[in-house]
Amino acid sequence: MKNFKICLIATFLLSGIILVNGQENKEPRYLLGNETGEIRVSGFGSYILGFSQVDGNLAVYNGGGGGVLLNQTVYFGGYGVGLSTQPHMESLTLIDHFDEQITYEDLYTEFGHGGFWIGYLHQSYKPVHFGASTKLGWGNIGMTNDYFDDKHDDFHDFDNYDHHRIVNDNVFVVTPQVELEMNLLRWFKINMSAGYQFVTGTDKTYKNINGDKVKFFDSKDFSQPMFNVTFAFGGFGDKR
Repeated sequence: MKNFKICLIATFLLSGIILVNGQENKEPRYLLGNETGEIRVSGFGSYILGFSQVDGNLAVYNGGGGGVLLNQTVYFGGYGVGLSTQPHMESLTLIDHFDEQITYEDLYTEFGHGGFWIGYLHQSYKPVHFGASTKLGWGNIGMTNDYFDDKHDDFHDFDNYDHHRIVNDNVFVVTPQVELEMNLLRWFKINMSAGYQFVTGTDKTYKNINGDKVKFFDSKDFSQPMFNVTFAFGGFGDKR
């Protein structure tokens, strides 16, 4: 009798499980769309303030970006940032193509890049949520001298040379980052992110007074941890 009751209870439980599974919604679900497969499209623009290091010194970046936002979850667009704190070098002595010694004084380093920006926001309808993004861009690192002497114009054969700029070194930059985002208003968010800025492609060289070829810039001086604060403005509606 006891075994019969156990079997009866087990039968009812199994029947209940089968019934619940039979009533489960079998409609397909989507990674980007909502329950009906529809995609809500909006956009945003942002101001980016970044903090990092260049050659061991504090580096501050300023710039902006924007993009298309799909269902408040996935976005893609573009960005552009530049180095506001320009590292200073008191002087640089090199040998030109005529084997003459030239000394440049009061040199400043400039660095800027821009390109594509893609990202993902997890449960963006919550007041505070997480995300991740990656910036992939191209730019250049340059060295300028406000007191450049025009008589040395013929010395330079570097690519993209222009007045007052001693060298332009084209680079490729990748910046993956994780993010903490706060919804302040329907049209305004603050995003704080931490990541790493990878810089590659520095190859411009000069001949020093010993006759050795030396790079103007080293990629590792610009490849550093990066912290950004982003102020975003756009269509950040409620989740539907």
